[in-house]
Amino acid sequence: METAGFYLLRSAVWITGFALVYLLFLRNERFFVLNRIYLLTGILSSVILPLVTVRYVVEVSAVEAGAEAGPVTAVLHGSGTWQNIMAVTLFTVWLTGALAVLLRYAAQVMPVLRAAREADRQSGYPVKVIRSDYYPGSFSLFSLVVVNPSVTETEAREIMNHEMVHIRQMHWFDLVLSSLLCAVQWFNPAAWIYARLVRQNHEYLADEEALQRSSDPAVYRAVLLNQIAGSPVIDLGNFFSYSLNKKRFLMMKNKISSPYRKLRVLLILPVAALVLFAFAKPEYRLATGPDEPVSAAIAAGNAVKSVSGTVKDEAGKPLEGAVIVIKGTTKGTTSDASGRFALKDVPDDAVLVVSFVGYETNAISVKAAGTSLSVTMRKSTVVTDTVNVGPVPPPPPPPPPLPPVTTKGKAEAVPEAGQGERDVFVVVEEMPQFPGGGMDAMIQWIAQHMKYPEQAKKDGIQGTVFVGYIVNKAGKVESVEVESSAHPLLDAEAVRVVAAMPDWTPGTQRGKAVDVRLVVPIKFSLK
Repeated sequence: METAGFYLLRSAVWITGFALVYLLFLRNERFFVLNRIYLLTGILSSVILPLVTVRYVVEVSAVEAGAEAGPVTAVLHGSGTWQNIMAVTLFTVWLTGALAVLLRYAAQVMPVLRAAREADRQSGYPVKVIRSDYYPGSFSLFSLVVVNPSVTETEAREIMNHEMVHIRQMHWFDLVLSSLLCAVQWFNPAAWIYARLVRQNHEYLADEEALQRSSDPAVYRAVLLNQIAGSPVIDLGNFFSYSLNKKRFLMMKNKISSPYRKLRVLLILPVAALVLFAFAKPEYRLATGPDEPVSAAIAAGNAVKSVSGTVKDEAGKPLEGAVIVIKGTTKGTTSDASGRFALKDVPDDAVLVVSFVGYETNAISVKAAGTSLSVTMRKSTVVTDTVNVGPVPPPPPPPPPLPPVTTKGKAEAVPEAGQGERDVFVVVEEMPQFPGGGMDAMIQWIAQHMKYPEQAKKDGIQGTVFVGYIVNKAGKVESVEVESSAHPLLDAEAVRVVAAMPDWTPGTQRGKAVDVRLVVPIKFSLK
């Protein structure tokens, strides 16, 4: 349901964008055929383009990704009830509205179709004509024409010339599409406006051709004025007097627009680019490290090759965002939406480390497995003792050491940039240790002390908060801050839990305690 709702939202944005460009730049132009093509393109685009997702690559290092500390997942069982209720309620409301609109259309059309069974073909016209005083105005519906018996022969001739344009140009097809658009997006005012614009353009097209066929344009305009009382009563019909106002008469008299003004339709392109960018999704990839591993492999006589494959869970579902790294290097990539990945310049004796949040890490030998891999990830079995917290994934493998900076022939740990007078390291010889068992113990501790915010539960708020913190020389946790926000309510709880952690065993460099910065991603999930 969530996916369907997101699709409807994107579709509504697309049709709104097309409507705005038409209203601002194309509505007053006499390129009626081009405008019709534009309006039809807008409807079809609102159906197809929401399925298109643009992706952009974001390269991150292992340190930036928070690889020092494993991900912690807080899952509250049973609290997803409200979220499910809300989803079902919204779907029910949408479905009720859509069915109401469709039933309204059916109620309008069925009486005309029943009357058509008893109607005769009009002499001189290859269509059925229904003479009925039930409808105050004249209109066409598919290949039928309804004419009020009170009209004169002259009026009937002009009306038939007009309505035959609608039938020959198959304007009913546009009306069906725009009506379905209104049924699906009944909640979107732009969809209803768009349907009116489609009908209005139909009348401009019919007027243009009918005037050319009329023996006296003045008579045609007079007939239009005489039919002013015939307001539309069927949404799927083209009414002779629809949009009968000063603007319609002006469009009959306006001179042909300059051909260069046709280029205005291209104004939809920046709008489309903006919408695509607004819904674009990042694709995170580990930044490619130095080429030393490849060079070393070549020097050692080992072949380098390209490796590709797919990453799936035990049910065969593709995993998007799984991290694949050449062991001992910072070179790697992530799987795409279909679970596929590809790596170039992989040494023949390399080992690929595949990890994903909530799943056990896999280590695969390229020499043994070959260059085409199918990786199946198993969910982590680490579980807390509390009843409110669900499965907690194990931490991923530690990141490879960063390239050392040589000073007087000795390797130095790399401090975090921008710390000024205080040296805060991100990688040291001995990383800080959480009391009682390292990272596993920390994961258990956070999971046990996490409290899912009540308001977040009620509102169905989920997400992952990346919290950065420093374990100082004394083992105290300080400088706790949100590195990547999910929601203010979730951010506050994540910061509170991390700040409340007990004292650590500090990290050391050359046997001396130093300040070390860590990052832990905390996932809040309702199930």
